[in-house]
Amino acid sequence: MFSGVRAEMSLGETYRAFMKKVRDRLPIERGNYPYVTARVKAKKALLLPKDTYVKLLQMSIPQIARFLGEGQYREEMLALGTRYSGVDLLEMATRNNLAKVFTQIIEFSESGLREMIARFLDRWDVWNIKTILRGKFCGATEQEIVEDIIPAGSLSKEFLEELVTLEKIGDIVEALEGTIYGLVLIGLPASLGDIRSLATYEDILDKVYYEYLLEAVPPTPEPSRLFHNFVRMEIDVINVKTLLRVRGIEEILERQIFIRQGLYLTQDELKEMVSMEMPALLERLSKAPFHSALAQYLAEAEPRLDLGIRSIEKWLLNQAAKGANLHPLSILPVLDYIIAKTKEVENIRIVARGKASGLNTDLIKEMLVI
Repeated sequence: MFSGVRAEMSLGETYRAFMKKVRDRLPIERGNYPYVTARVKAKKALLLPKDTYVKLLQMSIPQIARFLGEGQYREEMLALGTRYSGVDLLEMATRNNLAKVFTQIIEFSESGLREMIARFLDRWDVWNIKTILRGKFCGATEQEIVEDIIPAGSLSKEFLEELVTLEKIGDIVEALEGTIYGLVLIGLPASLGDIRSLATYEDILDKVYYEYLLEAVPPTPEPSRLFHNFVRMEIDVINVKTLLRVRGIEEILERQIFIRQGLYLTQDELKEMVSMEMPALLERLSKAPFHSALAQYLAEAEPRLDLGIRSIEKWLLNQAAKGANLHPLSILPVLDYIIAKTKEVENIRIVARGKASGLNTDLIKEMLVI
């Protein structure tokens, strides 16, 4: 009898080992993909069409508020209408709606799909930690900091608001102990007065986030591989935007400002490009598929860096949409929606702030990513 049990255990272990090899070679995507992609498809249908932005540019701030209050932002506009007005109302309502929608997606997702989506949305944790630290550093009030928080990641609204109430940086770092961000910030001076710059810590927060995200996305099967590559392309885009903003600033080379694991550009290549003239820089970027999106604005006698950055952001947006069309029952449609929704909220903010500042309509239009 004992030998029979041993034999069954041996067979079971052999079977599990065999199945592990099968999963490793032909990984099975775990998650409720049909349900989630159907829900996301319905949400994407609510996004503003491209031609709507042309209409928004012709409206006043109150008219934009009324227009948004008739659609997907109605609940937030009504809830905040008695406390805020004008541009502040538009920003708060759209941000709150974004946080609500992204939280919903995590809640109705399951298993491995849920984990990948949650880790992708943890970028809002990074946003919020930066917002809190910057607010403390600049002497903003607790209310001002809370209004800029977007609780769309893993850290809850309640926890983030608690962080805002902490006066000492050391207390904030201690509260983040156990998260992937705790160790990053442990080197921060305990006193706000001893902090010269947050840039180094903000850079490390971004790097830790992307390393953590890439660990969660398996390189197979095909949709996951495309998601993995998309994240690496996003790293490339972030790095190129950083490159364009700091090009020619020698002191920036004192620390590593670029995120590793880009798909087309290494940290060393980017570091070399910091001191290059624009023609040589564009030549070095020619191997990347987003080269043409940049070249049309940077190859001019007077390069338009702002338009180049907008162009490369649009290129990335299109890459997400292409992946979603190729694999409609994968994480890619979810990714496509999250990015499109984020851009919609950013575009509404650009329109509102631009009009409030009296900017020319054509200039505001150039700033949009649609």
